[in-house]
Amino acid sequence: MWLKILCIVVIASGAVAQDKLLNTLYGVEGRNRMSVCVRAPSGRVWSCDAALLNREWLLTRALCLGAAPRDNMAAVREADAAGCQEFMSTGKTVYNSRMIREKVMHPWFNLAILIVDRPYNNLSKLSNITQIRLQLEEHGVLSWMKNYFKVYALTRDTDYHLNLVARNMKTNHYPVWMFLLTIFLPSVSFILVFIYVIFYTGSPAVPYKNLSPKKVTQV
Repeated sequence: MWLKILCIVVIASGAVAQDKLLNTLYGVEGRNRMSVCVRAPSGRVWSCDAALLNREWLLTRALCLGAAPRDNMAAVREADAAGCQEFMSTGKTVYNSRMIREKVMHPWFNLAILIVDRPYNNLSKLSNITQIRLQLEEHGVLSWMKNYFKVYALTRDTDYHLNLVARNMKTNHYPVWMFLLTIFLPSVSFILVFIYVIFYTGSPAVPYKNLSPKKVTQV
């Protein structure tokens, strides 16, 4: 019961933090506010809030995108659910819409980067770049974004570099690594030291290496 409550609190706090991050990325004039129109294989269409990181990159919530492929997504400025329904059903291309070229899901946070096929212009100025950078640096998110930027901007051998990034993007905030570093490794280290002290050290004063049971004949 308590574990379920803890999981709900962690997920909720993560969603609030990511919404706060999106709000800061909308910019002073709000021109960086985007909507990602998503169509499921069943035909259902919905809209996900997103923000422009630069002229070609959007940041959004991974849980909202679900498992939909990038071919079933489009980026539109200021589109609600009804607007997305009309846009995805008619297939009309509007001036502010872009198709999604790449979808990059964060390995463990509710974040995703979408890369559009054509750059946007007229981005809004950010109010506090330093604060946004500090927020992105939490949990290695900024490092994750920089690594993927190198993958898609500086090379075409994406498969090799994606695997390389996936291996290198383990941080101390990842739950499994946190468990290994704080519980598993210290416990194993203590057990190994204890075994070494008991069986591989000693002196004539404390000859516990050569201890052997003896039969007691008198009390």
